[in-house]
Amino acid sequence: AFKSGMAPKEALRASLGQRVRALANVWEITLLFVVVIGGIYTGMLSATEAAAVGAAGAFLLGFLQRKLTLRDTMAGLRDTILTSSMLFMILISANIFTYFVVLTKLPQMLISGIDAMGIGSYGIMLALLVFYIILGCFLEAFGMILITVPIFLPLVQSAGFDPIWFGVFLVLVVEAGMITPPVGMNIFVIQAQASDIPLIRIYQAVMPYVAGPILLCLLLVIFPAIALFLPEVLFAP
Repeated sequence: AFKSGMAPKEALRASLGQRVRALANVWEITLLFVVVIGGIYTGMLSATEAAAVGAAGAFLLGFLQRKLTLRDTMAGLRDTILTSSMLFMILISANIFTYFVVLTKLPQMLISGIDAMGIGSYGIMLALLVFYIILGCFLEAFGMILITVPIFLPLVQSAGFDPIWFGVFLVLVVEAGMITPPVGMNIFVIQAQASDIPLIRIYQAVMPYVAGPILLCLLLVIFPAIALFLPEVLFAP
């Protein structure tokens, strides 16, 4: 239970010099951040290449500072193999499912059915929002995207929405689904890290974080231009 004496009564303020010195204590993280994010925004690295550079940089820093032992390295390699195998199985299954979707012409049938219902483009996006939140209770994000995008992307395009905009919308709504009670997968990850906190308390605590992305998704549907506002400003000629 929370006790009032556990936190200071007044907020501590640090000077600029103290903040700079504090950054010096975590220079490894600062360096990796500059290299990875800087590489992406300068166009030198793609997102995948930046991830590889970040992983290699973290491994090299750990090795040079002798913070990474052989046991840690072997454990990391084992976890990497297990995770990669899982992702490859998802990719193979999604590829087979995509082939099935193309053969059965499911997207075209879905578009025809939605048109017959006459719910309009906003109704389609609202239905997808509810669908993804429910689906997030049972599937992890990667599999959810691979399975559903071949079906829903033609539907979204037929409703007049841009595919890149749909990608932004999809990331937000999928992550909202991953923390939606009762079976949001990330909730159980949190509970595993804080096993002394009852699950019902975690449910209560995550609800504002579910409402936030949902509200943002609604804003994206009403004002689609905000999805690409920052990239357009950053990369404007």
